[in-house]
Amino acid sequence: MPRLLCKAIVLFYCVVLQPIAGYSVELTATQSTDSVPRLNNTALRLARNKNYAGALQLLKRAAAGRPSDTLLYNQAIILSQLKRYEEAANLLQQVPAFSHAQANQGIFFCMSGDVKTGLTLLENTAGGKNADKVAFNRAVAHLHARQFNEANRAASEAVRIRGGEPIYRLVKADALLGLKKYQEALNAYQALEKDAKLATMLPVRIGNALLGLKKYEEAAASFTNYLLSGDRSNQAEARFGLANALYGQKEFTKAVAEFRRAVQFRPQWLEARTGLGNALSSTRDYRSARIEYEAALAIKPDDPHVHLGLGVVSHRQGLHEEALEHFARTSNLLDPKDKDLADCFLSLGLTKLEMNQLDSALVHLNVAMRLNKDHPAAYAGASEVYRKKESSRYTLEYLEKAIRLSPQNDKMLTNKGNMYLKLGNMDEAYESFHWALNHNPQNINALNGLSISLLEKDRIEEAELVLDSVITRGHHKAFLYNNRGIVRSYMALKREKQKDMHSARQYYYRSIRDYERSRDLDSTHKTYYNNLGNVYKNTGEYDKAVKSYLGHLDRSAINNLGVLYARNAKGDYGRHYLNIAITIDSASLVYRYNRYKVYKEFFKDSLAKRPDILQGQDLMPTNSISSKYSKDGYINIYLYDYDFEHYEFPGDHYFPIQNALPTPPDYRPLDDLIAMQAVKESTTARVAPPVRVTRKRMPKARRTRMAGSTKCPKIL
Repeated sequence: MPRLLCKAIVLFYCVVLQPIAGYSVELTATQSTDSVPRLNNTALRLARNKNYAGALQLLKRAAAGRPSDTLLYNQAIILSQLKRYEEAANLLQQVPAFSHAQANQGIFFCMSGDVKTGLTLLENTAGGKNADKVAFNRAVAHLHARQFNEANRAASEAVRIRGGEPIYRLVKADALLGLKKYQEALNAYQALEKDAKLATMLPVRIGNALLGLKKYEEAAASFTNYLLSGDRSNQAEARFGLANALYGQKEFTKAVAEFRRAVQFRPQWLEARTGLGNALSSTRDYRSARIEYEAALAIKPDDPHVHLGLGVVSHRQGLHEEALEHFARTSNLLDPKDKDLADCFLSLGLTKLEMNQLDSALVHLNVAMRLNKDHPAAYAGASEVYRKKESSRYTLEYLEKAIRLSPQNDKMLTNKGNMYLKLGNMDEAYESFHWALNHNPQNINALNGLSISLLEKDRIEEAELVLDSVITRGHHKAFLYNNRGIVRSYMALKREKQKDMHSARQYYYRSIRDYERSRDLDSTHKTYYNNLGNVYKNTGEYDKAVKSYLGHLDRSAINNLGVLYARNAKGDYGRHYLNIAITIDSASLVYRYNRYKVYKEFFKDSLAKRPDILQGQDLMPTNSISSKYSKDGYINIYLYDYDFEHYEFPGDHYFPIQNALPTPPDYRPLDDLIAMQAVKESTTARVAPPVRVTRKRMPKARRTRMAGSTKCPKIL
């Protein structure tokens, strides 16, 4: 048995164990290949298949086994693909030895939204052989920062280095568009139209350049063609551009619809909200416009375009103080050379007119006139400024210009008539009121003015008929009763002159009733006090007359007091009050004539020594009804009451168009992922070297009868 056992052991080793031992050593040597490059390169393959999460996981496993700058760099690139830009930038800080680590770090900061930090890094990066790529990324960063001059310089550098790259020329054109060099930008875009890679990016950009050139029909065609193309990558920008093109063609209703679509795409889009508000203002839907402006204001509270729109809307809604606050926040947007701002300057000027800031109002109205010479509202507004400044000449001059532009405007014609009433030119007043009523027979102020001009032309019965008819139709205005009281006062004087004392007394009574009715309706005007005093003077009720004059002691009442005292043989009092009246208004012919009469009647000796007073004898207004129906040779002044019309020109609103700046192209990191070369580890004591074993056939054992004659070989 021992002998057989030895033979079996020898046979098992030679046939089985020895070959297996050799193979086992060779397998261990194969497994010595480094697993880090294998993991890195596998991660790269996953990344190329867009499996960035899996690639990042493999890179982290590899780095855990043996940290490597290459692994960190690749992780940064993968993180940027996963839009984890800040992490990517931070990783690159740890591997500054890579040639473009700083440039990529700057790009990743820009992609994370920190354009300022990213630009600082890019500006300090030496381009080397990739200088064109560095310049391109720098240009894109400047576009995001709205630094168009710098973007243009950087893009020009990229084009100079590598002019055949279309994306570089596209960025340069975007910079030109931002600089408002619209024709240059358009030429640059059109030169790129043959490039298939830019086919979806160019139509909207071309449309915006055409908008800047105010070629609105061509711009609308460009945006429409893009929308019909089926591409949806720039849908919102195309809708917004089309809305602007329609607005530029003053198709405001269509523009509203397109602006609404743009807002639906991006509810927080400031320019789209503002554009919608502008379009709604142009359709005079001020309530809806205010809603959109306030929504835009919530996005950016200090945006001047929003405040400009709210200023115009507030003016139209009668909120003048609020309008001034908004106009004050328009910054430098109000360019006095921009024709698109004519209506805005008009609204600002009219607002300041309402707030009685007359000099400032005139400045803005003059700008509106210069920007739009055909709008009557600016001239009418300037006329109102001069009327409030008591400048009759310029009031009529600007009013005439406004009427020439709007000859059928009955309100302006009425105000022109009122100005002539104020100047005592009854012929011109009558003609103006006549034309106003020809365009609007229901104009109460024109009918009122017509009655006054008829009265002054001694057509007293016609004047009374006009006022009776207006009051009978239900127009119970204080100024109508006051003026009818004046007409009836003159009717009484006329009846007295005709020796019809009974009718005269009736007219005096009716006139007093009209003045009292005027007082009850509106006690603020107080002109009726003066007129009532004249009636009491003519009826011999002097105490009542004095009391009435003192109720509204203006220069006319002071003149009438002087006449009252002169009539009652109180020359000193008469001279005293007439001197006061002349001190207030030295140009009044009536005051000077009445003073001459006082001196002639009571101070003849002094009259010869006062040639200035003597000149008054030639100032008798012979055509005046007041002199024609004077009972004592003195002239009493009646105060007519009339209201100036308030102009309401329909809003002709137009606001500057805000072009949408195109979204810049994507940043382009400089390096791709870096592969690692697989290597084998060197031999160490831990791993046995491969053993070369030669196989030999064992000799057959000699057969012998002697037991134990077979010897077992020694195993090494």
